[in-house]
Amino acid sequence: MLLNYVIILVTGFGVSFISTLFGLGGGLIIVPMLSLILPFSHLEAISTSLVTIIMVAAYNTYSFQQRGVVVWRIVPWIAFPSSLFALIAGKLATILPEKFLIIFYILFLFWLALRTFSIKKETSRKSSGKYSKLLPFGIGGFSGFVAGMTGVGGGGITTSLMLVSGLTKNVQATPTSNAIMIFTCFFASIPFAFNSGTPYQFPVVGYIHLDIAFFLFTGSFIFTKIGVLINQDFPLFWRKTILGSLMLLICIRLTAMLFR
Repeated sequence: MLLNYVIILVTGFGVSFISTLFGLGGGLIIVPMLSLILPFSHLEAISTSLVTIIMVAAYNTYSFQQRGVVVWRIVPWIAFPSSLFALIAGKLATILPEKFLIIFYILFLFWLALRTFSIKKETSRKSSGKYSKLLPFGIGGFSGFVAGMTGVGGGGITTSLMLVSGLTKNVQATPTSNAIMIFTCFFASIPFAFNSGTPYQFPVVGYIHLDIAFFLFTGSFIFTKIGVLINQDFPLFWRKTILGSLMLLICIRLTAMLFR
């Protein structure tokens, strides 16, 4: 059991790495790792991942704000629909078959990996008028639904689409995505806390394992300051290449699990 906690702590390093450099909440690592290391159901992995992301994203946002790279003017436009759809998706996830959730997760990662590889350059195009308001709303709704269904936090979508659409610059995408994920993951985690059908036995609340979430956050806390500094000068080419490759590898691993 001690070895499991050590592995979870190290996993926290990876969570912080992809959160500060790629704008994801770390669910890409947390969800498959918890299912492999511990006797967790997919719902337990998703819900514990969401709570971990709330803590990680909140601390990352604080650190990024010290450097003035969070674009707060677009956060509410994305966070509101994201939170609403995350709440709905979280409720659906508690009643759908587990294998369906895993397949949905794999398909989402594969699509996102291809979308990430397709980013060719940072754009400075500015949206205007009605299109400017609908674009963040659409990004938020889609990312929130995926966050509630998969436990990844939705940052992969917001980071990628904010870059592609020109809503943020390269250096601003990850910080802004972290701020949005605080709200998204909070609302996505609510159904998992109240729909497990089992009595509360702290530190387990519904499907959420608060002790595991704390260990993951502790591991990520150590790396966050380094990640924030690296983000300032991290090239877009390497950002999309590493992130896309990581997602494809996880797709392969999860697909293999389905046929065991």
